[in-house]
Amino acid sequence: MSNDTIPAFVMVEDTVIAEAFTASDRPGRWTSGRLPVIYAARSAAAAMLEHRAHLESTPINDLKLIEARFPVDSLHVIEVGEDLPWRERPYRPEVQALGDAWLAAGNTLLAQVPSALCPCEHNLLINPRHPLFARASYLPAHHFRMDQRLA
Repeated sequence: MSNDTIPAFVMVEDTVIAEAFTASDRPGRWTSGRLPVIYAARSAAAAMLEHRAHLESTPINDLKLIEARFPVDSLHVIEVGEDLPWRERPYRPEVQALGDAWLAAGNTLLAQVPSALCPCEHNLLINPRHPLFARASYLPAHHFRMDQRLA
């Protein structure tokens, strides 16, 4: 890994591989859906956990792990206080307001947020409207088979 880039990982079903780093306007933990954003993980293992946590059925075997690299000089870390209910579901408007404010400011391409699934991991919010988004590089997709113990 180059020191001047930050890796971002997304796991998707093989049938939607072209949509791996496509912006969404769906509400999420960190954004309300008012502006387009891409959610990704800082590690391959975190991407697997995120994919599994959002499945509503048994994992399928035709998965792809996609890695993109983004310029490191455009990372903002969203700090969260201990009193902020960012791990709670349903998603909280005060937590979504943090991501929305970051997106609206448009100052950085990436925002790092803590993972609700594993306190040692981080996720990334990616602003597809930022000019540096066009400088992303994508590595070849890796075939991935979910371990059946995670089913």
